Amino acid sequence: MSSSTSSVRNIWAIFSREMASYFFSPTAYVVIFLFTITNGITFYVYTASFHTETRQIDTVIQFLFGYAPFWILLLLIPPILTMRLFSEEKRTGTMEMLMTAPVTDFQVVAGKFLAAQCFFMLIWSTILFDVFILEVLGNPDWGPVFAFYIGLFALGALFNAIGLFASACTRNQLIAAVVSLSGNLFLFFLQQCRFIFVAEAESQRFFDFISIHHHFYTEYSRGIVDLRYLFLYLSFAMLVLFFSVRVVESRRWR
Repeated sequence: MSSSTSSVRNIWAIFSREMASYFFSPTAYVVIFLFTITNGITFYVYTASFHTETRQIDTVIQFLFGYAPFWILLLLIPPILTMRLFSEEKRTGTMEMLMTAPVTDFQVVAGKFLAAQCFFMLIWSTILFDVFILEVLGNPDWGPVFAFYIGLFALGALFNAIGLFASACTRNQLIAAVVSLSGNLFLFFLQQCRFIFVAEAESQRFFDFISIHHHFYTEYSRGIVDLRYLFLYLSFAMLVLFFSVRVVESRRWR
């Protein structure tokens, strides 16, 4: 058996283990319940405020993917999903067993990250039921929907990578969640720095470029997918995952 095949099988084993733990964890079901309830109420309120004309249906889609409930859920869900990935292993003592298994640090990190990312996208896919309802009521523009989900995937990868790194650094799940949420909030409010450099156009363009809120509001809401933003999210996600591998590796040699 080649090393690449063995690596894929090990990653798949870790991924399957973590996905199973999500479905057997009450926390995951609470997150899904709260997510669907929040978006259901939001969807009802927005649709009740508009008629079923196409232009207004597209406005409802922008509300679903761009206003306060969307950002609150997007910032909160990754810390909840990732806080236990390594912290729980350390607390229960199974981390030592995992480190002595025939898997590399990269395979462990990759398997856990892919499980969190997959479950993250599974949760957000429930919004598609609301979009299908709008499809029955009218003729929504699916371009922004696809753009939003592409942006969600890439930004979710960054947020989940931050959460995984935070969980790898501590055995306390609460601390991991707080650190992860703090990192997400920092990225969200980073655009506010543009108001410090009001007179400097170059600085404002720079902060607009790295602002996740600006990307969703001006690009994805119009169905535009800028590959520069995806590269920005995914490159930072890979950097944070590299740091996670190094943290796990350092623990192996303690």
